[in-house]
Amino acid sequence: MNSNTYASYSTTTTGHNIIMLSETYSDFSSTVVIRNDPLFYLEQRQGIPDHVVVSSPSNSPRIFPQRWYDNDDPPQSPTHNNEIETESCSLYMAESSIPNSGLGIFAGKDFVQDEIVDPSPQAVIPLIDIQSNLLYSGSVLSDYPWSAWSQDAQFESPSGNVLYPNLGMLANSHLGLANLNQNVKVGKWRSMGSDDRSVDVSTGANTLYHASTFKVASEKTIGIGEEIFADYGVNYFHHREEKFQMVFPTADNYQEADEIVRDFAKRLQGKDEFTVEDEEEWKNIILKLEEDTDKIRVAFALPDSVEDIRYVAEVGTARYSIPESVRSIEWLQENGFCLDNLRVGKSSIPYAGNGAFAMKSMKEGAIVAPMPVIPIPRSILNIETKSTNAQQHSSPLGPNKQLLLNYCFGHKNSSLLFFPYSSSVHFVNHNEIDPNAYIRWSDSHLSKTDNFNVPPNQVHSGLLMELVALRDIQLGEEVTIDYGIHWSQAWDDHVSHYQDLVVDNNRIDNNINPALWAKELNDNLQKPIRTVKEEQEGHPYPPCIRTACHSQEHNGTYVYTRQDFENLRYCHIQHRVWKANQYWYDAKMEPSEFHGQSKLDDEDLVTDIPRYAIRFVVEEYCSDLHFPFAFRHEIGVPDDLYPDLWMDF
Repeated sequence: MNSNTYASYSTTTTGHNIIMLSETYSDFSSTVVIRNDPLFYLEQRQGIPDHVVVSSPSNSPRIFPQRWYDNDDPPQSPTHNNEIETESCSLYMAESSIPNSGLGIFAGKDFVQDEIVDPSPQAVIPLIDIQSNLLYSGSVLSDYPWSAWSQDAQFESPSGNVLYPNLGMLANSHLGLANLNQNVKVGKWRSMGSDDRSVDVSTGANTLYHASTFKVASEKTIGIGEEIFADYGVNYFHHREEKFQMVFPTADNYQEADEIVRDFAKRLQGKDEFTVEDEEEWKNIILKLEEDTDKIRVAFALPDSVEDIRYVAEVGTARYSIPESVRSIEWLQENGFCLDNLRVGKSSIPYAGNGAFAMKSMKEGAIVAPMPVIPIPRSILNIETKSTNAQQHSSPLGPNKQLLLNYCFGHKNSSLLFFPYSSSVHFVNHNEIDPNAYIRWSDSHLSKTDNFNVPPNQVHSGLLMELVALRDIQLGEEVTIDYGIHWSQAWDDHVSHYQDLVVDNNRIDNNINPALWAKELNDNLQKPIRTVKEEQEGHPYPPCIRTACHSQEHNGTYVYTRQDFENLRYCHIQHRVWKANQYWYDAKMEPSEFHGQSKLDDEDLVTDIPRYAIRFVVEEYCSDLHFPFAFRHEIGVPDDLYPDLWMDF
């Protein structure tokens, strides 16, 4: 949720430019005129930089009624609810088909291979060096992050993770049924942040990262009613086998088990009944596999009884392991929550940035969005130390709270925070004058209400909040809530003292966002990049600017290939040569978390790197997220939302 979106106070900000992080860079140079209508967030707005404004040309497809485009006023409500909207839902949240696994996501439509499953960009929130907090390990929060590399956020800190709401947190994982992959090259956006930190009071208050990268896995489809499973990776499960006293077969294990089942089923052809000998033979097959440490996971993928062999041969061992992984639409409508009611777009609140908009008309009291939450002890979000590397930077050490705090719900008298992780709810802005929604605890059987009877340090996962319509909400209307008096007072105090703090305590060069320097350097592809020793020592680049190269991990000196255009890590430019009408570079690759075995020596030298494979990046601890005067405050909840047992302050 956007901490700079305070409806009763208008601030003049300088905008947030968006850079697409992909191999192919889109051209957003055309200038167009904006109208205050919902077209730009429902159709044209997706993935377009904040500084580009969009209109609805007369020949463009019309999603909304014509009268919405006839003037610059906010859109009026449709005459009939069915004028544009539909009751269909592409994604449902419901109880996972994996026993004791909490919630899951199910398909409300058929998805084809490589189709983006959730087209609405989600707020990706970096966690800065959170592993250094002693309370983090073993916490509920520690089960949810993805590697910072997956969202191109690896340069925020040396040890970084990110939270990726909705599919990145709601989707369960099954190694044999994983049908969801992340697109590594497109669907990721990084905001440059503030143009002038000295006047932009929202500097560092919102995430710079947004993504819509989850797509149907290659050579797979997702059928209507099917549970959607992400691929957490083999290590995620195998590291947890001892903790859960379980064995988790891999995709390869399930495939081998399928072959064993099909082979045994062939031998049973023509038999109306199974014999004792058949049962014994099948048990011996399983026993032999269990005795082989390399095959024990294959054994656990097989059915226990020979009576199920023919059925398992048809559906596969993976599907057999969770037979309820495909639900009927009727069941999902009755037992689940639709995740399609909100879509991210440009906020209608002046200077507010992005917001969440209604995708259909909703009556007073209707559930706008379900909000499953994870409990977070407030102290986990303290940033207590920074690395020696950070202390050497010209930038101050940064705020002492994680950015995640701005996206959490909490009460001033409690140590317990809650982070909601369903689709688009993080873009619901603050409006203390006329909010159209509020939050409450869900009375659904899916919510683990036993948490209300334990102290904060014993609250576990499973609680469910709901975003509810405070009054009738029209199609295309921005959804807002009241963040509470304590949030409002904190924001007012931040705004009133911001400029004095920045001017009195910060050097002028720290008010300049280094992302602007990086953009200028990256835009000039013809200008040669300076070598480390001969040129950068006497003529360094601006503070907080580093060179990074796309490269895989290799042993020894090797020549760059096109296939290396994936992971970006720091590199030191050693040499360049002009040939074929462009510069080509040799560079030493720096160690990184992703390339854990790399060493900075002559054996990790990449030659003949083209200019397009080298980027100027903002160094660790230097982006807006680390600005020392960035706003940090949780979103307030009503006093009656927290039980007395949680009020431990």
